[in-house]
Amino acid sequence: MSRLLTAPSLAAASLTLLILAPLSGVAASGSQNVSSACATLEFMAKMLTINTLLPAHRDSYGDLQDMNRQLQELNELVCQRVILTRDTRGDSRYSNGSRVSSDLYYDPWYFPNGQLFLSRPGEDVTLYYPNGQPLAYHWMHGGQALFWPNGRLATNAFRTFDVTWYYPDGNIITYESGYQGGRWFYPIPRLDGRPGQQLIASDWGIEDRDFNYLNFEPDGYLTITRERIRRKLVLDDLDLLDVPGVLLLVTRLYGVQDKASLFMPPDASIKGAPF
Repeated sequence: MSRLLTAPSLAAASLTLLILAPLSGVAASGSQNVSSACATLEFMAKMLTINTLLPAHRDSYGDLQDMNRQLQELNELVCQRVILTRDTRGDSRYSNGSRVSSDLYYDPWYFPNGQLFLSRPGEDVTLYYPNGQPLAYHWMHGGQALFWPNGRLATNAFRTFDVTWYYPDGNIITYESGYQGGRWFYPIPRLDGRPGQQLIASDWGIEDRDFNYLNFEPDGYLTITRERIRRKLVLDDLDLLDVPGVLLLVTRLYGVQDKASLFMPPDASIKGAPF
């Protein structure tokens, strides 16, 4: 049998709703901040993976691998959890005993080595790799510079159409980010001996156009065959804004293994960022 609320009980219920409503909004906002930070970590993992697979001459492979391990531990400890309890939100600890954050919703996040990752999740702050090198100084603003873990410039304007991206060694990736049909390059000289870098494709991302596939011969030489762009290599303009993600498609085309796919789903969860 249903019961009618008396005046005192109705007032109490109304007071309870007034108290709980802001708290539920705070919790939702904090949860969004965590999702944003985890998606940001996924983007950083792609950048770090590319730098590890295609290092510059003076890059330390051991240091890059150590940074990969630190990102993976943060990912597994926080971002792969189904929910955050009160304890995991404020007292998630790495295997070395150090704490990720005093409050994952609103406070700074740290890597296992104590290096700051970000000072506030879901906000326009500077992002740091585990080696202390900034990934971006203004993460939530489009048109800002991005850097590889080795400190080299990746682009002067990320998430921006028709801008240049550079490999970790300074070679050109593309002059035309976010443009289906743009020219993309491998980080090697042209195999025909002419000046410039070897093209991946002149019409990258367009279905049934040709691209240059590299064949690694037993004698150490490289040869090229012409293949068709199809299936996962058919990319639209928005796909082609995610330059590190597209590069990982290329490396996986050659069977190169990486762990970037183990991170939180990307981009759309980055709160406030121009994705």
